[in-house]
Amino acid sequence: MTSPEKDITDKRICIGKISSSHGVKGLVKIIPFCEDTNLLNGILYTDKTGDDTLNITLKNSLGKSILAHIDGVTSPEQAKLLKCSLFVPREALPDIDNNDEFYIEDLAHLDVLNPDGEKIGTVITVQNYGAGDLLEIKPKSGASFFVPFQDEYVRDINLDEKYVTVENAEHFIIE
Repeated sequence: MTSPEKDITDKRICIGKISSSHGVKGLVKIIPFCEDTNLLNGILYTDKTGDDTLNITLKNSLGKSILAHIDGVTSPEQAKLLKCSLFVPREALPDIDNNDEFYIEDLAHLDVLNPDGEKIGTVITVQNYGAGDLLEIKPKSGASFFVPFQDEYVRDINLDEKYVTVENAEHFIIE
């Protein structure tokens, strides 16, 4: 593990996570959260603010995962200790030129409005438990709830004005 000379206050974006070890040579399985998996090749941070890094060399795909070698890791026992998220500085990601595209990180803390423009909560994050993306919302009071991240429910995302319009959110609120 190394500590590159970078400003640790840079905003970092999670682009994947190490899910498990693989084989007897200390390889790991990485679940990518990005379309361009080449971003996972090289030096990545292991948290949002610290300076711990891993130097990762991608090997090949294994289903939805990617096998990778990490410098200094030579055994399955060492690899098992490395279950962590992988981060890059925001500026390492490609710029988005399309208004219909965004990074999930950009949605956190946006106001959630109903179609009448009334605030019903705040976006926590986007989750995916296997059946599709879910927008996690913290209402004004009560427990957070999930809305399917589909056009039917998520009608408008306005990053400039910092809000998301959600249709029929009341159907998903847990009371």
